[in-house]
Amino acid sequence: MMRCAVFVMWSSVLVLPATARLRADDTPVRPNILLIVADDMGWADVGYHNAEIRSPNLDRLCAAGIELDQHYVQPQCTPTRVALLTGRYPSRFGRHCTQASNLQAIPIGTPTLASVLKRAGYDTALSGKWHLGSKPEWGPNHYGFNHSYGSLAGAVGMYDHRYRLTKPEYTRTWHRDETFVDEAGHATDLVTREAVRWIEARREGPFFLYVPYHSVHVPLVEEARWLEKNRHIASPDRRLFAAAVSHLDDAVGRLIKSLERSGQRDNTLIIFMSDNGGLHNHRGNVYPPPDPKLSNFSSNLPLRGQKSQTYEGGMRVPAFVLWPGHWKSRKETAVLHAVDWMPTLAHAAGTKLDHGFKPDGRDLWPLLTGKAAAAGPRTLYWVWGKNRKRVALRHGDWKIVRQDAQTEFELFNLKQDPYETTDLAPRMPEKLDELKTLFAQEKLKDAL
Repeated sequence: MMRCAVFVMWSSVLVLPATARLRADDTPVRPNILLIVADDMGWADVGYHNAEIRSPNLDRLCAAGIELDQHYVQPQCTPTRVALLTGRYPSRFGRHCTQASNLQAIPIGTPTLASVLKRAGYDTALSGKWHLGSKPEWGPNHYGFNHSYGSLAGAVGMYDHRYRLTKPEYTRTWHRDETFVDEAGHATDLVTREAVRWIEARREGPFFLYVPYHSVHVPLVEEARWLEKNRHIASPDRRLFAAAVSHLDDAVGRLIKSLERSGQRDNTLIIFMSDNGGLHNHRGNVYPPPDPKLSNFSSNLPLRGQKSQTYEGGMRVPAFVLWPGHWKSRKETAVLHAVDWMPTLAHAAGTKLDHGFKPDGRDLWPLLTGKAAAAGPRTLYWVWGKNRKRVALRHGDWKIVRQDAQTEFELFNLKQDPYETTDLAPRMPEKLDELKTLFAQEKLKDAL
């Protein structure tokens, strides 16, 4: 009943006609949009946060753009992808969206970033990992993407391209426009090759290209050249992971070069983020081999926690945005979330959403353009796990966290204690109650 109700609500939301909004100089704001998402890249897993990591392309792009210092996502892959593409917290759609899942995440007819931009006149494509429904009938082409390529399911063998062998109904997953295909090559290279072809294809009007890489998620398999680039790292597990980062970084560089070759670099808005924090340990033999066991291979330091947790290390991720020739480089410290990109990019595309659509996110365009400062304190909300195992809420500088449904909330002041070392709940019961009230209000909006 609840899922049916959600479908009726979303299917009634319409996008208004794509008449381009104008900037102060009366030119339309309709850039191409390249949205790149790394998988399981922790806070200390990129060069501009950690000199140990070799990621020169990402470092240069971040330096030339706006580093998003407090960019939040959800604690795991499927939930973040729901938030990113719908502008809504995943718990609004049901329990199945609050952790990694092969089920159909959102009803067909739900407005997505792709469908909104498509109605605004954009050509839309996805190359990479979908993970919002692992059957063809739940794939990207049903949610606004004109073209799709990669895996319908989650992580795959890097050369095998199959999902977990223990899930036979989802094992075969590599596809082009929802027709299964068999191709040779590393997943990172195949996704990049498809994206480059699509960037350089002739078309009328702007494009939206979503490139959610499988890397640097396990299983990790890398060639000697990437390992050699990271020979300075003593730990073999950390070295293998760093090699995957360097490979991914090179792939991003190839995307940028394709924009340059096709004369589209200056009119392409580029966004980069990770889908969640890094995973510390991996037991191995989960995905098609080789799938080695790994220990302490990724890092979120100095943040606390990791993937699937609602501490900062699970949800505050490396991120930046740049638009060459339009925005000056800077570090933006305002609190942002993946749900913000739906209203923001609708604005960039010169379209707006019907008043019946109520995103959880904010339109960041005035902030990014420098025309407005960040609005007042905002509230962010997280639910992870089908039984609401791990939850959190941030309001202004204050945050409450609960890592198990049977435990009490912890309270942190992130301005004074960004690494969540001191639980203030015993000393500040009134502040704790204030945030718990806000949490209860958000919970009422959930479809679970």
